Amino acid sequence: MNERDLLLAERMMEEIRAHRNSATIMINTTFTQIGKTNLLLLKGLLDIEGETGFFTVLDRPHQYMSYLLKMHEVNQENLWFIDAVTHMSGLKREENNQVNFLEGPFHIENLFEVVELGIKQTKTTFHSIESIDFFIVDNIATMLNYNDMNRVEELIISFHNFLKTHPHMMGGVTIDKESNPELSEILTEHFDYMIEMEDLKKEVLK
Repeated sequence: MNERDLLLAERMMEEIRAHRNSATIMINTTFTQIGKTNLLLLKGLLDIEGETGFFTVLDRPHQYMSYLLKMHEVNQENLWFIDAVTHMSGLKREENNQVNFLEGPFHIENLFEVVELGIKQTKTTFHSIESIDFFIVDNIATMLNYNDMNRVEELIISFHNFLKTHPHMMGGVTIDKESNPELSEILTEHFDYMIEMEDLKKEVLK
C-alpha cells in the first residue's frame, strides 16, 4: 500500500469519525474501484482505528479479500467474514473461527441470523454484540444478480433497523451510484450519510 493509499485511508477515517453518530454510511465509488475502496476502508477501520467488526462478502469469496488484506499487511485478527458467495463459487468451504457462510446469495434474509451465530461461535474478541464496532457490506448491487429489487430493499431496511438497534455500531455499504441509480435512490432513502470517494481522492492529490 503506497503513501497515497494510506493518506486516502486516513481521510476516509476522518469522514467516518465526523459522522460516527450516523449509524449508516454509503460509500460511492466507481465500479472498478469497489474492491480497492473496501481494502482501504478495512485498512482504516482495523489498523488505523483498531476496531473490531464484520465484513460481508457478496461479490467474491472471502478468501479474495483476506488475501488482499494479508498482502497489504492489514491485521485481520479482529475481522469476521460473512460469506454469501463461496457456496456458488465451486471453492471448498474452509471452516475457521472467523467466517460464517450464507447458503448462497438467494438467502439474504438469513444474514442477521448468521451474524448472531458468528457472535456466539467466535473465539476472538467478539465476546458480545456490544464489542463490534462496524458492519460493512462489500457491494450490495451484486445481490440484484440473484434477487429482485424488492428483496434487496428488504435487506437494506433490515440492515438499517439492525444498526439502529445497535447504535454503537457503524454500518457501511459500497456502491457505484451511476451504475445503479434505482438502488442508490433506495440506499439514500434509508442511509444517513454518503462518502464520495472521488472527492476524497481529489483532496489527497492536492
